[in-house]
Amino acid sequence: MRQRYYFATDNGMLIWDVDSMLKAIENNPKDFELRLVDTDVLLRENQDAAVNETYAMETNLEKPCVLAEVGKDHYLLLDGNHRLRKAVREKLSCIICYCLKEEQHQKYIEHYRPKEYERVMAGY
Repeated sequence: MRQRYYFATDNGMLIWDVDSMLKAIENNPKDFELRLVDTDVLLRENQDAAVNETYAMETNLEKPCVLAEVGKDHYLLLDGNHRLRKAVREKLSCIICYCLKEEQHQKYIEHYRPKEYERVMAGY
């Protein structure tokens, strides 16, 4: 089963192919920005994720999360919800993440259409 990230607003839905994105990062990690991100900020913007608490505590915090920039200082957590939960429970102030700019992550949106992307994000 392919890993996907679903994002919906009142204006529609977008679906990212996370497996393909992770493969691209694995093959060319230097093409993607890696940085420490405040866990409180991530939690505030990604608090709706359903997370298995037991599995979360078994995750490896050395593996970076993957964020998609969807506006100035606004990110969707496409991969790493369990790691974020573990970091928060361990009271870590930040977590390592690949931060993908719009032009990087948009190519992994299934059936990407610029106007549809703009319409969905306008509802965010």
